[in-house]
Amino acid sequence: MQKTIKLIVLAALCLNFTALAQHPQAKQPHNKQDTTTKVLNEVTINAGYYTVKQRELTGNITKITAKTIEKQPINNPLQALQNRVAGLEITQLTGVPGGGYKVQIRGRNSISSGNAPLYLVDGVTYPSSRINTANSSILGDASPLSLVNPADIESIEVLKDADATAIYGSRGANGVILITTKKGALGEIRIEGSTSYGFAQLGHKLQLMNTRQYLAMRTEALKNSGLSPSAADMDLTAWDQDKYTDWQDLLIGGTANISNSAVKISGGTTKSSYLLGANYYTEGTVFPGSFGFKRGGAHSNINFGGAKSPFKASFTASYTYSSNNLPSIEPTTNIVRTPNAPDVYDQYGNLHWYHNNLAIGSNPIANLLNTTVSKGDNLLANADLSYRILKGLILKASIGYTTLKREELSKLPNAARNPATNPNPANRQSQFGNISNSSYVAEPQLTYEHKIGAGKLNALAGLSFQESTAQYRNIFAANFSSDELMENISSASVFSINENSYTKYKYTAVFARLNYSLKARYYFNLTGRRDGSSRFGPGRQFANFGAVGAAWIFSDEELIRRHLPFLSFGKLRASYGITGNDQIADYQYMQLYSGSSSYQGSPSIYINRIANPDFAWETNIKAEAALQLGFLQDRINMQLAYFRNRSSNQLLGTPLPPSVGAASIIANLPATVQNTGLEFETSVGLISSKKWNWQTSFNFTLPKNKLLSYPDLANSGNATSYIIGQPLDIRRYYNTYVDPQTGVYVAEDIDGNGLRNDADRYLYKFMGQVFYGGWQNTVQYKSFSLDFLISFVKQNGNSLLSGIGLSPGFFLAASPVSNQPVALLNRWQNPGDATDIPKFSGNIAGFTNFGIGSKEGSQSVSDNSFARLKNVSLSYQFSKQWLNRLKIKYLDLNLQGQNLLTLTGFKGLDPENPGSLASKLPPLQTLTIGLKLIL
Repeated sequence: MQKTIKLIVLAALCLNFTALAQHPQAKQPHNKQDTTTKVLNEVTINAGYYTVKQRELTGNITKITAKTIEKQPINNPLQALQNRVAGLEITQLTGVPGGGYKVQIRGRNSISSGNAPLYLVDGVTYPSSRINTANSSILGDASPLSLVNPADIESIEVLKDADATAIYGSRGANGVILITTKKGALGEIRIEGSTSYGFAQLGHKLQLMNTRQYLAMRTEALKNSGLSPSAADMDLTAWDQDKYTDWQDLLIGGTANISNSAVKISGGTTKSSYLLGANYYTEGTVFPGSFGFKRGGAHSNINFGGAKSPFKASFTASYTYSSNNLPSIEPTTNIVRTPNAPDVYDQYGNLHWYHNNLAIGSNPIANLLNTTVSKGDNLLANADLSYRILKGLILKASIGYTTLKREELSKLPNAARNPATNPNPANRQSQFGNISNSSYVAEPQLTYEHKIGAGKLNALAGLSFQESTAQYRNIFAANFSSDELMENISSASVFSINENSYTKYKYTAVFARLNYSLKARYYFNLTGRRDGSSRFGPGRQFANFGAVGAAWIFSDEELIRRHLPFLSFGKLRASYGITGNDQIADYQYMQLYSGSSSYQGSPSIYINRIANPDFAWETNIKAEAALQLGFLQDRINMQLAYFRNRSSNQLLGTPLPPSVGAASIIANLPATVQNTGLEFETSVGLISSKKWNWQTSFNFTLPKNKLLSYPDLANSGNATSYIIGQPLDIRRYYNTYVDPQTGVYVAEDIDGNGLRNDADRYLYKFMGQVFYGGWQNTVQYKSFSLDFLISFVKQNGNSLLSGIGLSPGFFLAASPVSNQPVALLNRWQNPGDATDIPKFSGNIAGFTNFGIGSKEGSQSVSDNSFARLKNVSLSYQFSKQWLNRLKIKYLDLNLQGQNLLTLTGFKGLDPENPGSLASKLPPLQTLTIGLKLIL
């Protein structure tokens, strides 16, 4: 109720604020959603080095605009793309703000190299690897895009096939994501402001045993093991048998407050335009304490040159600062704490370490004193210059620079430990980590456009120069004399460098594109690129890539027009090409030595990596064919695409004999990975009238990944990890079951040798998404607009059992995290019982046996499919007549939600990325109310 009151009060304050504005009248902005049916000739697609009308596309590019992004209460641009783009798989790895994402375009291409797409922000290469050190493992791989403000984005284009990505050469092997920020526009001075406030909470709780159920489980477990409760079984002998603590509610049941504010001023004439904006975003956490994420920044753009000016220039710059204060240890790991464990505080409000003079093990609230504080800033600048030499001949240059820096301090103070057992100053430990990543790119280009008969020729040629440097440092310090001094590294007396690295990456390329259109219905596109990368050895640094694409708009043929009048648009297109992959660590082709402590009192070194001068590119051959159709004046549009990508020359670790001195050498093998799939997209204008408008769109992806070949796989180090003819994301399991007579897990002995070995792991399960998609709707009635997205995923993943740490009935006083899901009450109890849950056990033998089925057997995999109400946005646009009195151009009040409802058979916290039972915080349920106005 308090949260609701806060939102209502905020809305009222915002409305009162707008009444004070006194500015001239102007047209209200267009508020249609992406899914609104548009004439294809009007939709311009950014392909990176060039722009093209959607009608003329020979490749596969999907565009998401600011209208879609602004309707989502998100803190990372990747969230705006989830389940909205066919062929794009995005998995949120944690609900902690600033956390990581797994992003793949059309599957996993590489066995061991990088599979992340190339990110470009305003044409500048943007990091795709994590930006956190080992200090902040709670984030997973912290996403660099958390430093990009979604409200500054004008559009995001996702490039998928060879025709679209080959112009990026080796960098485009895994697809490309282009982010274009907002630019100044012609017109009078325009001031835009927006503010929103809301909260996020856990959307679903684990159904865990209450105290009565838990104690009955423990008693039954000891009985099954022939044991009686002892002093070590404090939950049964020393702790209150009637006490119950909901640890989920205590540790992750809080409310994360969210606020987001932005202001922007823009305007311009026919010869110049400008934009200047600022923003500030805060998001708390659901953990106890004052943890949270803050981000503030500024965005600017200035453009010179009119439509007929020979010289044009555009300068864009963005700066973002962020800070993140989080626990070092994920609090979610303690939600399965024993339900009758003593309170975390004693009667005096101090941290509780003893109960009846007996130590109670860890204290989950004390763990919150172990913190990681990070501060980061990001500067991104770009200049686009062009000069028209002759009619149709234009010289261009794009120059960009980005730098991203992050500092982290992780502390493990003695205040987080039992003072009676850990008073030693040496236990005070800090880690000081910092990352610096900078990159510049310069790309001169020459474009030429000329009409040839009934056709038009477009040519592009250019050079690309890029240099990136990355520094990573993590210093361990200990033996502080006081907890208060742990932020000062000079106060420590023990030091070690966990990692200290500096890498430089150089990249150069020459590229060209030739496009010819005939009669505005036949299109041919030829792309070529020669890349050079410093990540490969001498003689192997350069490679050639290219693609060809073609499209035929058959609906413009006279025969089709005459006999199929209901077909307003029809296009066939196809593409084929080769891209490369250099998404590997730097210097991998070189010999690497590491130092050991000493040998017979003298410093020594040993070989860590063997040099390989033949280290070369992975290659990816892409093919696609697609059919696009439009009916009833494009009120109904659909596209069906089939793709096949084959990645070969895989970079893999090859085992070496012990006599060599190194365990393996990274080399190219003729192993081949194939990704195929069907992508279906459709948009339909269901209703279009004066009062009502309803647009709906649907996307569906059916991917398939397969290891086509792997020479001598049986004798390689990956013999137990991969199977030829099966997906890369496959795992092998024992065929396990609960013996109906004994109640324990039994693994089928397929080879009959009486041992449990690799030969018995004959069951294989695909651990990934079988298909996925989304259904988007925009319903408008007068001034009201309702948008919602329902996402769906068919997938296999870790089962509820696989995430359980301690087996049901087992207890450790030092770490009492022994509660279990209520689903485990369906266990074996008597001979003849048929169930997948073994009998409760209180000894090591039962603990070990439980792991056979739940971690290595068929019980560790489950169907984790789900459908989710991913996004809802309800907005009201105030009437123009009322706004005219207030001298306001536009006023919109909106209510937005994210992850509001999930339907799934999975019994854990969240099916999207289940991991362990309680190892990480899942994506949160978010609700915000906001106001947007234009003066």
